[in-house]
Amino acid sequence: MLALLADVGGTKTQLALMNHKGDFIHRRTVINSNYSDFDAVVDDFLRQQPTPDCATIAVAGPVDNAIRCQMTNLDWLIDGEALQHRLKLAFIHVFNDLQGTAWGMTSPAVQSRLLSLRGNGLNFTQPVIVISPGTGLGQACIIPFLDSFVIQGTEGGHKTIAPFNPTSAELVFKHWQQHHYPPSWENWFSGSGFARLYETMFPGEAVPDNETLGLTAVNDPASNSARCMELFAQAIYAEAGNLVLQYLAWGGVILAGGIPPKLGDLFFRQEHIDYIEKKNEYIERLRAVPVAMCQEPDAPLLGAATFCMRQMAKR
Repeated sequence: MLALLADVGGTKTQLALMNHKGDFIHRRTVINSNYSDFDAVVDDFLRQQPTPDCATIAVAGPVDNAIRCQMTNLDWLIDGEALQHRLKLAFIHVFNDLQGTAWGMTSPAVQSRLLSLRGNGLNFTQPVIVISPGTGLGQACIIPFLDSFVIQGTEGGHKTIAPFNPTSAELVFKHWQQHHYPPSWENWFSGSGFARLYETMFPGEAVPDNETLGLTAVNDPASNSARCMELFAQAIYAEAGNLVLQYLAWGGVILAGGIPPKLGDLFFRQEHIDYIEKKNEYIERLRAVPVAMCQEPDAPLLGAATFCMRQMAKR
């Protein structure tokens, strides 16, 4: 069988054709703004390529019935049923992009690219959470089940922020006074939210673009950009601790997404990692949770491949 794989993000889409051995025979990355919809992306990718027999698509947004997704940060509708009918596919699976990333974490290829930040390694015999700051703030949980895994996708990045230190409490209160509703984690602590976060922290200042913000934060520790990105790192670890408690994920925390590796030291600092256990209860238990950073940028696509290979093996 020949499988069509896709990782559809808010900004770009990665695609691949995979044979029955798990080898990629054709792949491409495209910029979403160059296309009107996902069907146009697929048609362009498959031009002069063999027709696939099945498909697995990881999408940045909530998925209904493993087949349909109205994307969160892009006005695209992914209609798996229509795509299956049009391409005459034997089967198609559509899931949240963080479910794809999480499936990737179960593969040896991705596990070899996990950098340990704390502890003696992840324990996949217990639940492991994945938190992924990128365009949005994706969250998922890897749950061991029999000889495989269940991947619980979420839209947890849209939960209301719970203040995790005096600075965040002050900012949430300021936001509430101005807007009369609380911000979500993704509103501030993601690529799409950095401008709002900076503007809230430093009203009246010119807001740097994300690339400038990150570079300045790394190169000038005394800058406001550094203060902004320090709060970001603290927030990600604080929310990771919340997720560990929510899912009893004593197996560990994985930082995924494209942003943490670019900020380097900000995510390596022990005083930031310690925000995982800055709670009223379970402090010692949370302190023992291992932490790793994924350094494999293709994790969602490799996760789609891992899941698809499992489905192909059943047929």
